[in-house]
Amino acid sequence: MNNCINLKQKMNRTLYCKKINKQITFKDCSNCPYKEYKSSAVSGLSNKKADKKYKYRPKKGKCNNYYNDVSIMPPSTLYHTKKTKECQKHHVFGGVANRPKSEKYGLFVWLTVEQHNYLHNHPKEMLSIKKEAQKSFMKHYSKSIEEFIEIFGKFWL
Repeated sequence: MNNCINLKQKMNRTLYCKKINKQITFKDCSNCPYKEYKSSAVSGLSNKKADKKYKYRPKKGKCNNYYNDVSIMPPSTLYHTKKTKECQKHHVFGGVANRPKSEKYGLFVWLTVEQHNYLHNHPKEMLSIKKEAQKSFMKHYSKSIEEFIEIFGKFWL
């Protein structure tokens, strides 16, 4: 690859020498007496561009960077507190803002597909699980009502 400073490629893929101000061939450039190579400082610019971080950072799963398998929910016959086969994870406090927090603090349960669909179609059942989750959170982490509201934005009891 030719690294001459004076060599420039035009849009129509022809080579142009800035030193002699005319169109040339690649062979003419290799035999040119005015040939100047790029210094390491100039070639370092391309490395700086490569070192820049991307503006877009890929997500680390649905729940930000938290992935937890330990639930602090009390045992119940309605759900599982440990990961089981063919069960889906249900975050008690859902939504974009609260799902990662539910994951972080262990406020999730494992449900079968039928149980999960049932729970989402019955808001009263969902409310009872949210109340249990709030009680277990406040007991497990020794938090007050105000601290719970500050974290999750709402009081369920």
